[in-house]
Amino acid sequence: MARKKLKVGIIGVGGISGMHNRGYAKCEDSELWAICDIKPDVLKAKSERYGVPAERCFLDHRDLLKLKEVQAVSVCTPNKSHCELTVNSLRAGKHVLCEKPIAMNAREGKKMVDAAKKARRILQVGLMQRFRTDANYVKGLVDDGTLGEIYYARCRAVRRRGVPSWGVFGQLDENGGGALLDIGVHMIDLTWYVMGKPRPVSVSGQNYHTIGNTPGHWGMFGQWDHKTYTVEDFTSGYVRFANGATMSLECSFVANLDADNENFHIVGTKGGAGVDPLNVQLEVGGHICDATPHNMINVDLHGNPAKLATHELEVMHFVDCVLHKKPTRVPGHEILWIQKIIDGLYKSAEAGKEVAIK
Repeated sequence: MARKKLKVGIIGVGGISGMHNRGYAKCEDSELWAICDIKPDVLKAKSERYGVPAERCFLDHRDLLKLKEVQAVSVCTPNKSHCELTVNSLRAGKHVLCEKPIAMNAREGKKMVDAAKKARRILQVGLMQRFRTDANYVKGLVDDGTLGEIYYARCRAVRRRGVPSWGVFGQLDENGGGALLDIGVHMIDLTWYVMGKPRPVSVSGQNYHTIGNTPGHWGMFGQWDHKTYTVEDFTSGYVRFANGATMSLECSFVANLDADNENFHIVGTKGGAGVDPLNVQLEVGGHICDATPHNMINVDLHGNPAKLATHELEVMHFVDCVLHKKPTRVPGHEILWIQKIIDGLYKSAEAGKEVAIK
């Protein structure tokens, strides 16, 4: 008997859709059934690359959502359309894996979360870092009490010259924010997740616009259009949690710093740990000792050794949750807190003072 597969659709087949397509292609339980994009040339090219026949390729997402065979979709469009496309998909009875960030702001994010609850469908957000083997090892040390009470964390998502030179990443009205919203969201979420997801109560942030909107700069993705660059270059921030813990953060597309960094470090009463590189410190006999494990291997969703990218793991997890009616590891209602933190940092930077998270 042929294996019954979950038929999925991808809405928005730009660059990031390739990660989703690879995940669905490597998953034995799923099949990419339909795709959609508002650009005919892009749609045609991806139809051929992804092996989706022309009759199941659409310029309007509402036509894709009419397909009864499609049970789930990936929303891989720019941030501005996340809310509309996700809500429409949920209302059509589809489960949704929406790329990060959840939306332009928490108000839109709540509409998505409410729609998922009403439709009784899964809303998973594409924060694939939660599937990292090293980060989940550290999370295990937090969960079992090895590191003691966690009272401080720092996270960084810093690019010295890393403005994307394509798409709308530098346009505030289309993207909703700069490095904080685009790459900072990953490390803020991962750090918060590993800490045990304490409730944020207030934030303080400062944004800087010093390089991105001026001419003559080159970066890892080539030269960007400084004339359309309206997002922040660099954000520094501080988050307070209800349990007394705090988090400091740095996020940048462009900054005159010594190195690119995407990492975190957790500090507890019995020890500390971080990633990139993985490192562990424990209190032993009154001394701080390095206790970093060696030769850690990546594993799949079942703990078996596997060479899979985190994007592929998140897609496989999404398929598994839909088929077997499991709760997702990255639910929209949790990620709404991350969006509230980010919204708060932007508000704090504008107001010049600490703001509360409601």
